Amino acid sequence: MKKLSWITGIIAVLLMLGGLIDFFVKGAFLGVNHAINYFHIANSMWLLTIAYLLVDKKNEKS
Repeated sequence: MKKLSWITGIIAVLLMLGGLIDFFVKGAFLGVNHAINYFHIANSMWLLTIAYLLVDKKNEKS
């Protein structure tokens, strides 16, 4: 679970960087028209990361 949480966390960071690049470039970076779309997906990835970490903590106590 820790590897999976690291992977989702890294993906979320990369998506946020993509959103920042898209915001400053003012173009369709990677075919996405609005920078906010990157942040919506990054938010979901952060929630998955937190959920994986919580499940991992619960499994360590058992």
